Amino acid sequence: MLALLFAQAVVSVPAISSAELFRAPADPAQLSLVVADTVSETDPQKLCAQDNCTSLFLGRYKDARTLAGVALPTQFAARVEMGSPWNMPYRLALIVEQRPGMEPLVRAMAGFNLKTSEACFDVRETDALRWRPEAPEIIRHNTVTCVKEDRQPR
Repeated sequence: MLALLFAQAVVSVPAISSAELFRAPADPAQLSLVVADTVSETDPQKLCAQDNCTSLFLGRYKDARTLAGVALPTQFAARVEMGSPWNMPYRLALIVEQRPGMEPLVRAMAGFNLKTSEACFDVRETDALRWRPEAPEIIRHNTVTCVKEDRQPR
């Protein structure tokens, strides 16, 4: 019984990330809202020494389309906080911060719901950015920012 409780405690330990890294940007003009396909996540950089700490991976993206903010190329790379790489390609909505002299940083990401074709960001992430992008594909459900993309499967 004690072993079962210990195993449950180990499994339910949340990942640790660095809140300092994701403080609100000084200049919201450095942000982009894009939709893109994941390609790969490599070069993990641990954010702390604990075993349950997340890492900043170098994410590579393709078929990107900038909806608001600083235009990004159709193929780009940016650091993204993850526990491990994706197990398959995904279409994501991303808020990316341009950081002068550094790699761009994904500040928020959301996957698309197959039924609604919407990707909705966590309100805590978008509120912290203090940025309210506008575009025809950007919709709001109360305080939740979502992106609508009707894209045919390949």
